[in-house]
Amino acid sequence: MQLLLIRHGQSANNRLEAEAGHARDRVPDPHLTELGRRQARRLAENVVTGALPRPDQLFTSLMHRAVETAAPLAEALDVPLWGHSLLHEVNGVYTGEYAGLSTRGTPDPGSPASVLGAISDRLRWPPDADAEGWYRRPFELPEEAWVRAQGVAAEFRERFGGTDAVVGLVTHAWFSQYLLRALANWPPAGDGDLPTWLELGNTGTVLVEVDAGPGRARVHWLNRLDHLNPDERSS
Repeated sequence: MQLLLIRHGQSANNRLEAEAGHARDRVPDPHLTELGRRQARRLAENVVTGALPRPDQLFTSLMHRAVETAAPLAEALDVPLWGHSLLHEVNGVYTGEYAGLSTRGTPDPGSPASVLGAISDRLRWPPDADAEGWYRRPFELPEEAWVRAQGVAAEFRERFGGTDAVVGLVTHAWFSQYLLRALANWPPAGDGDLPTWLELGNTGTVLVEVDAGPGRARVHWLNRLDHLNPDERSS
């Protein structure tokens, strides 16, 4: 199995942090900016032309920015877009001012099926969500994100390990750190701290070859962005 990890395009929160240098005015579940939508289109174009691997299956986080990023790709590939409620960003969806790891925001259920389904009629709503939303857990701490990532890695190994499938996962920069570590049996510190950060820009891709057993993975590339022009790149 090959996993093609894809970070979402530039979100309103990403732009805010880049321009203002802080996250105080963040929103719980931001949409893509116009640049983010352009990045998503460029990604889809490059997959269709064969410049990037063509996923046989496509899964997405149910955060709004991820579904917006995945929708053009699903349309270009003519495949279903499988919503996955465990591919979300670290901390989950929450309201309240961001204050680093000391944050204890109020959980928010995220966008309902009607809103996300309007982005793409290819979206398949997961059975563990309901019509009103999909995030039903407490505010998530980093060590809890690590546990979640281990579960996601185990799930995809069980479902696709030992096959020739190319599986696309549209997810997030922080969660990708934990998922890559889970695939490679490379645990973070006990409190989830990450002494090494693997850079992943907006719509950056990571290609990981994964066998059926635990703890073995080969990273073919990290943070590939050649589908974007230099002035279209953001972090």
